[in-house]
Amino acid sequence: MIRKALLFLLLSLAGYAQELPPILKYTPEIYNAGNQNWMISQDSGNFMYFANNEGLLEYNGSSWTLYPSPNETILRSVKVINNRIYTGCYMEFGYWERQKNGTLKYNSLSKSVKKSILDDEQFWNILQFDHWVIFQSLSQIFIYDTKTAKFQILKPDTGVNKVFTVNGTIMYQTFGAGLFEIENGSSKMISNNEAFIKNKIVNIFHANDGLLLQTQYNGLLEYRNGVVAPWATDADDQLRISSIYNSQMLSDGSFALGSVSNGIFIITPTGRLKYHITQNKGLSNNTALSVFEDRDKNLWVALDNGINCINLQSAVRSFVDDTGFLGTVYTSILHNGTLYVGTNQGLFCKAYLSNDDFKFVAGTKGQVWSLYEHGGTLFCGHDSGTFMINGAASTHLFSGSGTWKFEKYPGNSDLLLQGNYHGISVLENTGGGWKLRNWIRGFDYSSRYFELLGNDIYISHEYKGVFRITTDSEYNKVLRSHTYKSPTKGKNASLSKLNNDIFYASKDGFFKLDRKTREFVKQEK
Repeated sequence: MIRKALLFLLLSLAGYAQELPPILKYTPEIYNAGNQNWMISQDSGNFMYFANNEGLLEYNGSSWTLYPSPNETILRSVKVINNRIYTGCYMEFGYWERQKNGTLKYNSLSKSVKKSILDDEQFWNILQFDHWVIFQSLSQIFIYDTKTAKFQILKPDTGVNKVFTVNGTIMYQTFGAGLFEIENGSSKMISNNEAFIKNKIVNIFHANDGLLLQTQYNGLLEYRNGVVAPWATDADDQLRISSIYNSQMLSDGSFALGSVSNGIFIITPTGRLKYHITQNKGLSNNTALSVFEDRDKNLWVALDNGINCINLQSAVRSFVDDTGFLGTVYTSILHNGTLYVGTNQGLFCKAYLSNDDFKFVAGTKGQVWSLYEHGGTLFCGHDSGTFMINGAASTHLFSGSGTWKFEKYPGNSDLLLQGNYHGISVLENTGGGWKLRNWIRGFDYSSRYFELLGNDIYISHEYKGVFRITTDSEYNKVLRSHTYKSPTKGKNASLSKLNNDIFYASKDGFFKLDRKTREFVKQEK
């Protein structure tokens, strides 16, 4: 019972591993500014801007520039609108403009309404609505008319949680009063439904002829015709314990959610959890203070400690197994629509491009060294010998020695050479299936790296050096053997074939086999 329970636990944990897109990480040491980043924006030239603890952080794709905040306080918000970069911080907001020398210069807007700014007020959010720019604190909403340079100020009795622009409407939620919209400069209640009073709203999206509201602890809510209902996702349980801090609808209709303590979630338009990326799965930090999709559809994440850029469009995916269930990966192959992964724990498989868990291939427990497809058959080189793999099942073909790798037998598809712990052996496909035909007599050193050129076999042995053996035409025995003085043996050295040329790599450099002299020639840079 204990063994069954342990196996169930391991299989369950394996389900949390994911294939994740590449993540670029920018640490405070790289961008030379504060650790916390609060909000993100992008201009028409594709420059990225971050509201950083120490000021406005600009990234042009190759270098970073920090513009200290105007009053030496933490910059909380940033929003690029036309040619201006609007920012908000402690008791101050305004905009930056590009000068002829390429630098940015700050212009304060809050000075003209200084008397209306409350003591200790910070501006956490900036939005655009037509020709108005909205600066929001937790107490007031300042609406700046860019045409007249005049302000309109709203001060709800119960404060302001957050302001949203949705489908041609300015909305905001107050603390404990409900959801409102701004119409002709005045506040108008949309709904005081209990769901809007008890739940802190993080963002509002227009969807399905209604509203989709992202809450802090209660997932997503759908509001249509005065009725509030849960919008179910398969991540609801995780969202309820994650404290969602910010979110954005992506260009493909998916939702990116940033949490205070549980990384980021990517949820499809149908509510399926596509990615959950946390610190132990590649994110620099579990506190995502802001998410932002740029014009190239990369997802930028402003973190409590650094900045990350996730390439959601990349064809490359990395599989992160934070449970240790799979072990260390040594080899992989795609065979008949199934992805196989060989590790120090055994062989595992799953349907390619699926969210299925990896399944253990029965009988393969232990170190897997290689996977090789030949004539429609999948071979597995293992510490226990050689296996043939069919789906999630295995057949132990050879147990005379551990098997490193496989090579095709020239001119005969029914023969296969395999490098073993004690030399090189030949497998044969007879009418009854594959079986061991013979060992190549006269060479019994470990053959992890070997390549064929006719009846010459080149072998690299980490501790004994590089060999060339010449066999008879049937690969039964060694006729001649040569040990190379150059290149010399070396730790972690390897030998491989590329475009029918044989190369050797070691700490001494990169060498190529000269076919005429049969000597290795060091390659210059």
